[in-house]
Amino acid sequence: MKPWLLLFLWQIPRLLFAQTDTMNIELTNGSIKMYPITEAVRLNFSQENMTVDDVQKINAIFASFLLRQNYPNPFNPTTTIEYEIPKAGNVEVAIFDIQGRKIRELEKSVHDAGSFRVVWDSRNDAGRTVSSGTYFYRVQFNGSQLVNKLLLLK
Repeated sequence: MKPWLLLFLWQIPRLLFAQTDTMNIELTNGSIKMYPITEAVRLNFSQENMTVDDVQKINAIFASFLLRQNYPNPFNPTTTIEYEIPKAGNVEVAIFDIQGRKIRELEKSVHDAGSFRVVWDSRNDAGRTVSSGTYFYRVQFNGSQLVNKLLLLK
């Protein structure tokens, strides 16, 4: 495996998982193909230049949690946020405005491993409907976090 591919795999996966649900893989012939993560069943990596640390990094990437793009997006008045966690742990889902202020805590609980969804009704913690605009949703899981952007249009 080429060192730059390992670097690519180590630095980008959360972005790939969070934004596109696809993965770019360099094949042994040197070509690069894009695969949907949902089709990944088994990946084999050349071990000739890999260290134990490299293998641990790759395993950590695939054991991390996944945040999907909300749908619909743009939305009015509700949108669904889906995420997956690989093992039991603490999960927090929150909505933030463009200035970084938390406007709504959607979830704060312990979950078993699996896929989950939460619906945001475009209201803040006080129950008032928020204005049109760009917002961010953050999912925290066992000390890691993923963030995506959503758009409310009225």
